[in-house]
Formats: sequence, structure tokens, C-alpha cells
Amino acid sequence: MKTKYLDIVLLEDLLFVDLVKKIEKVFNVSLPYKNKKGRYIAEGQKSRYKIKLIDRFDDLSELLCDDHHILTLSIPFEVEFNYIVIENEVVKLLKNYDIKWKFGVWTGPSEPSDKPRRKIFPL
Repeated sequence: MKTKYLDIVLLEDLLFVDLVKKIEKVFNVSLPYKNKKGRYIAEGQKSRYKIKLIDRFDDLSELLCDDHHILTLSIPFEVEFNYIVIENEVVKLLKNYDIKWKFGVWTGPSEPSDKPRRKIFPL
């Protein structure tokens, strides 16, 4: 089984614990978190995909910090993959719960390295 990833750059200016609570409501899932190598990561599972929320701050070094939190969806698939269905679902959820985000980028197998990656944007 192959997996595609949708990495979404969040613009929410919240503490990680508060953002976890907000994303839990959006996806109706529990997202327990722990510190992994200096960065808090919250993970949960929905029926169609795995959800991972990555903190923008890194305890190991200020140089390793990012400007934004990242929301990653891991979507397993067998044969065909329908971007539009997942994209529409995610964009609608983020909009309905007023989650601020900049863009999302698809990665994973069969993504041509010589072409721009597929991106999604808020409505």
C-alpha cells in the first residue's frame, strides 16, 4: 500500500496545546501529543487518514524553530488516488472551523520530482 501526504502550513498564532484542542474539534479525533526530539507532535487516526500536528517551536535550539505549525495528513491508497475528494473535505473542514492556513502541498510516491508539486489554497 502506498501513502500520499498533504502538508498544510497553518497561520494560527496559538500555543501548541490550544491548537491541538482546536484541531481535535475540526477532525473530531483525539490528538495526544508528546515531545519527540525537541518538538511536540500530536497524532491521531481517522478512518481514511492519519493526522499529525507539528509544533513550530523546537526545544533543542531556537535555530530549529519554524514560523508556522504544520498539519500533515497521511492517506494510504491501493490503486487510484482522488485528490479532489480529500482536498474538498479538508478545505471545507478548515473553513467551517475558521482555521487560518496559508497553503497545502502534496507529497508521496508517484509525485514527479521534475514538476511543481500539487498545492491547495484556502477559499
